[in-house]
Amino acid sequence: MTLRNFAERLIWCVGLFTVALAARFAADPWLPPGFPFLTFFPAVMIAAFVAGAGAALFCAVLSGIAALYFFIPPERSFAMDLPSIVAISFFAMICAVDILIIDRLTTTLAALRAEREKALHHAEQRDTLFKELQHRIGNNLQSVSALLNIQMRAVTDPVAKRALADAVQRVGIIADIHRMFHDPAHADGRIDDDFVRELAERCIAAAGAGDKVSLVTSITPIALPQDKFLPVALIMTECINNALEHGLAARDHATIEVMLTRTGTDCELTVRDDGPGLAPGFDVAKARSIGMTVLRAFAGQLDGHFTMISDSGTICRLTFRAPVIEDRMEVAWSASGLKAAQHT
Repeated sequence: MTLRNFAERLIWCVGLFTVALAARFAADPWLPPGFPFLTFFPAVMIAAFVAGAGAALFCAVLSGIAALYFFIPPERSFAMDLPSIVAISFFAMICAVDILIIDRLTTTLAALRAEREKALHHAEQRDTLFKELQHRIGNNLQSVSALLNIQMRAVTDPVAKRALADAVQRVGIIADIHRMFHDPAHADGRIDDDFVRELAERCIAAAGAGDKVSLVTSITPIALPQDKFLPVALIMTECINNALEHGLAARDHATIEVMLTRTGTDCELTVRDDGPGLAPGFDVAKARSIGMTVLRAFAGQLDGHFTMISDSGTICRLTFRAPVIEDRMEVAWSASGLKAAQHT
């Protein structure tokens, strides 16, 4: 303890004792005999909370001396008889118990605060390491995409070249989705209009159809856990890529509409294009293309249902269930804990 801290605690102790003594003198005319310590008990307890056990003990000693001299008969004297000894002993016992309890309580609270600070520090370290891990995973996915792209350039077979091109695009999209999920703007796993537009525009740009496609969105923002966020985003990507490949075809312009609705725990994702529609006899369950296999696999992972129909174009629809995550504060880690800013 520094000299300054000692002086501050001493000031608190003397100040509380002075206030208690003044209050006892002020109340003396209205109090019946037998209450010499009435205002001193609160002073001792407050001193224990504010200044610690040592200051509270000093305050209790001053209070006992003042009570004995001014308010215990014979007044204005330190003479003691059996009743005064009993009274002083009672006061000392109560003060000792109060100080002990309060000291243990404040010590426990201090330990809890220290543990909380340690937990926050560990949480911050964990969050930093987690972000670094996710960053490295994203970089590794981009590296895989780049390696596949190099391999694709060395392949002459058109079928193999097309398969590698699809793989490059899918790995790149997965890397993009991975980065977007761990971006602070989507830290809660929220799929909103901004997210859908960014994802769709990346697919359109990858297809080289930026000036040929009109994108229309109608999105009810929903927050999803990571195990549902990635499959939903990948299904959306596959549907948009399908619309770009088959809906645009040889036309000069196409419109792609992406809709996301939610009723309770029931969610529905719809991707519509205004292209020629599905080929006659097309069956989603029997299609063996990689894209359809991916769509069915991720729909199964969501315990959802995926359909494709023709209706003035092609409509891809995914229905699935997701837990309702109530609106909450956007979370961002800071050195002191959590920092919040309200979102919808």
